[in-house]
Amino acid sequence: MVAKGVQVGPKNPNWKGGRTVASNGYVLIKRPEHHRADRRGYVYEHILVAEQAMGRPLRKGEQVHHKNHVKTDNRPENLAVKASRAHHALEHRKRSDLRPPGARNPLVTCACGCGTEFRRYDQENRPRRFVSGHNLRSYRHG
Repeated sequence: MVAKGVQVGPKNPNWKGGRTVASNGYVLIKRPEHHRADRRGYVYEHILVAEQAMGRPLRKGEQVHHKNHVKTDNRPENLAVKASRAHHALEHRKRSDLRPPGARNPLVTCACGCGTEFRRYDQENRPRRFVSGHNLRSYRHG
């Protein structure tokens, strides 16, 4: 409920056309009818632009990535829709040798020559060459 005498929307002298920048740096657009609108009726502009470019709403789990990492650059050519949060996280990884989401984790043989087999990637999807402690052994005996 709006207080008596308060002007809302375009009648308010502070109205900026329903466009604002959130505290997280992303642009918000007033679209109360949109299925992803927050309590105040705002939707992230990059979501609106991506949906318009694709001609469909984002599917559950899909995320929009800014290719140049500029949160306010919502040109269609700067946006890429990623299938999941994990796929979106790939774009922000500092390391390129981590296992991609859904990729297999093959058995490999320890590089020290002991013949022990183990999974190529650890719990954090980092690549491994040695069984824990074996790389030290190779230095002692090599």
